[in-house]
Amino acid sequence: MGISVSKERATFSIAADIKSRLEEEVPKSERSRFVEKAIDQALRATAVNRLKKMLDELPRNSGVQGESTTDFLRAQRMKWDGRPLDVLEGSKE
Repeated sequence: MGISVSKERATFSIAADIKSRLEEEVPKSERSRFVEKAIDQALRATAVNRLKKMLDELPRNSGVQGESTTDFLRAQRMKWDGRPLDVLEGSKE
């Protein structure tokens, strides 16, 4: 038996041809789960693309010696979300 997850009803519109394809391909009893999974995958892909774009836009080092890539990314992450390093490393909550 799986863990019970709270569900919420969502109302949105989709193109008629996509709705027809969904109804043809996915049994009625599985549609909510199918759509939920598709949305989750799309949101994850969006997050990955946002991260790739952010990494592409990081300042270039131009050959100057300095902090390691790991240290740089940790510092950036602290700036972005405001959590101290010990929280990010899991040594403090």
